[in-house]
Order: sequence, then structure tokens, then C-alpha cells
Amino acid sequence: MVRHLLQRFLLTLPALWLVLTLVFLMIHIVPGDPVEQMLGEGTAPGEITQLRHALNLDQPLLVQYGHYLKQLLRGDLGQSLKFQAPVRRIIFERCPATLQLAFCALLVCAAIVIPAGVFAAVTLPIAPSEGVLVQNDW
Repeated sequence: MVRHLLQRFLLTLPALWLVLTLVFLMIHIVPGDPVEQMLGEGTAPGEITQLRHALNLDQPLLVQYGHYLKQLLRGDLGQSLKFQAPVRRIIFERCPATLQLAFCALLVCAAIVIPAGVFAAVTLPIAPSEGVLVQNDW
């Protein structure tokens, strides 16, 4: 059992790497310059160059990718361009609301499904032994 779980875990690593690589590439494929979007139009070229250097966007793509993976391995999710705050902090701030929403959705689903299951079990004329076909070839 432990061997099976370890094997399954090791199989998730290439999938995780693929997802991380696709996210990185999609960020760079999207049209528009994130630095110009952060600073707005009419910003001096020197400020754009300075921020691009601070965000390592002036490096070659492979160097940026290596830096991206290194930061992820350390648990550093980077800085939000929209909120100007660490992404990890933003995620943790919103986690309680997400868990509350998920719990409420679970309660609503249970409130619908449990009575529906009881109703189906009580009103259906098929006995459980008649509804399941078991083939025995022993």
C-alpha cells in the first residue's frame, strides 16, 4: 500500500512540473507588458527599465524560468501586480471566506441529496437484491 501511494505521488511530479511550465509560458505569451500595465501610460522609459530589472523581466526566458521555479520551491509565490502585496498573504487572507463558502455548499448539497436518497429508497418498488445483478462463475 505504501509503495502504491509513493508511486502515485511520484507520478504527480511530472504533471505538476507540466502545469507550472504551462502557467509560466502562458504568463509570457499574453499580449501586453505587465510593467507598462503596472505603471500606466506616459511613464518615463527609465522607470519602466528600472521596474523591469527589479522584476527580472530583462533576463532571458530560461533564466526567468529558473528563477520562477527556485522561488516556488522556497514557497515564495511572488508579488501581486494588481494588489501590490505578496501573493501568499492574499491567498491566506481569502482562505477563510473560501472555506466558509465550501462548507455552505456542502450543507446545501447534503440538504438536497440526503432527503432525495431517502425518498428514492422508500418509494422505489425494487428490492435491493433485485436491483443488483451478481454473477457467480465459481
